Amino acid sequence: MCCPDSNFIELSDIIAIVGVIVNSLLAIWIVKTLQNNLTNKRYLKDHVIEEIKDLRNEYKKFLNELYQGRLKPKQILPWFKLMNIKTQDVMEIINQKYGLDKESLKSYQIELRNMVTEQEEFSENFKQNKCFTLKESSLRDLLLFQQNNNSKFNQLIIDINDKK
Repeated sequence: MCCPDSNFIELSDIIAIVGVIVNSLLAIWIVKTLQNNLTNKRYLKDHVIEEIKDLRNEYKKFLNELYQGRLKPKQILPWFKLMNIKTQDVMEIINQKYGLDKESLKSYQIELRNMVTEQEEFSENFKQNKCFTLKESSLRDLLLFQQNNNSKFNQLIIDINDKK
């Protein structure tokens, strides 16, 4: 006669096997969820960083056109307004998602706008709204401004990447 315990799987064995399967499925689900969450966070960071790079490039393009005398005074003011809106939108997201100061580019915007609109060349050509070239001293001031402030964009990118 055969021993009853040797050929049959007991209920405790079935429970243990089901437990292992459930724990494995749960572990797979948790890993996938965490991986997707990390991917989504990285995607958002990459998107926001691209927005910052776009802002920096738009300012760079503006300054290059200004240096080359391709801009008219009456097109500059609306451009600054548009850039303020774009920058404000991006900085609001950065503040909400990463807790960074939403005013970190404000001084850049204000100082640049004031520097451009208070130039003698700008004022002299505003009424006739014709393209103007900058004097050597104005060029020097703007280049110094760029040299001192361009790092604000890079610092913002670094700060976003440092956030968990």
